[in-house]
Amino acid sequence: MAIPMPAVVVLIVCKTVVAGPEDPNADYTGYENRKWATEHSMMMCRRQEVQLFDQSEAMGADAQPFNMQRCQRSGIMLGTQWDAGHRSSKYRFWRVACPVPIVRKNQDGSEDIIAWKMPECGHRDTVRCEIDTEI
Repeated sequence: MAIPMPAVVVLIVCKTVVAGPEDPNADYTGYENRKWATEHSMMMCRRQEVQLFDQSEAMGADAQPFNMQRCQRSGIMLGTQWDAGHRSSKYRFWRVACPVPIVRKNQDGSEDIIAWKMPECGHRDTVRCEIDTEI
């Protein structure tokens, strides 16, 4: 029996710096000229796990299975909401990650999902992650 994917999305948010002159319309648009901050050619990022729930199920509808497509779609929506809600922060949404299956290969060639692992933050030679903390 397969274990269902947990309804969790991981947001990777990375540090930015102001990259140039201020936009003349910044007072009206809120735009900031930012670029990814790097230290020793590595982006500095943090990982945030966001637990999700099915609002329709809470209202009495049948439960919908959480899958990769729903995870990615939710992650993109949460990422843009995260940026909008953290305008005063130096961090900006960079990527979304979904739970990864741990698979057991059977003798007959089939596979069973036996557990799920939450993805790590870093990317070799690109990203260095700080300890998972609140921003």
